[in-house]
Amino acid sequence: MRPSVNGCGPILVLLGFLAGCSGPKKEAVNVFAAASTREVIEQLAADFQKETGTVVNVNFGPSSGLARQIEHGADADLFLSADESWADYLANKDLVVDRRDLLTNQLVVIVPADSSTTIKSLSDLAKPDIHRLALAGPAVPAGTYARKALQTAGLWNQLEDRVVEGSDVRAALAYVTRGEAEAGLVYATDAAGSSKVHIALAVKPELHDPIRYPLALLKRDSNKPAARRFYDYLGSPHATQVFTNAGFGIAP
Repeated sequence: MRPSVNGCGPILVLLGFLAGCSGPKKEAVNVFAAASTREVIEQLAADFQKETGTVVNVNFGPSSGLARQIEHGADADLFLSADESWADYLANKDLVVDRRDLLTNQLVVIVPADSSTTIKSLSDLAKPDIHRLALAGPAVPAGTYARKALQTAGLWNQLEDRVVEGSDVRAALAYVTRGEAEAGLVYATDAAGSSKVHIALAVKPELHDPIRYPLALLKRDSNKPAARRFYDYLGSPHATQVFTNAGFGIAP
């Protein structure tokens, strides 16, 4: 085999050519998002990657915990919170570059799919056959909304001892799907995604603060244009359709 002109073997020349053609590696976008948005954000992250070639990594959890992680330096570019207070929290720490309300949701009462329990009003949650009521924890938006609704309805003192707390809204949903709670309060979108629960009652929205999901573009040491592009993408017509199909409302 004859050597190349510069003395390198043909394999090394080929590898060098391929490396030169590959171009600079694209930066990934890191998104911290409320647990209740898991399926839609996973879909939109995949769609965005297919369209642009940019990888979107997503970390899901309770908004309170995610905000605390971001406050302490977690590698996040965007934050999608299930309520405004945790986006406000980060904004007050001067960690937010841009922000807008993205989604809305509704609180519902769920029971296991095979349950014979009838719930026509929140007061029915005090029935003796409901021993355990699943809620997200008090620091989690879904848990805050649920407690506020029960307090406004004058039922919290009756029901407090029956509450089993989940780390986030999906954990509260899981208690009911496994039959470990006779009822629970979760978002309508979470209930719609499970065949193991039945929506027994829609909670009147006037019983709690409006459920809004703000999207925040976070302040970083270095500029990352891809993060801004995904921020804008989540407001695109395609994203709006994905959110709507999943049962979310679109914030005005």
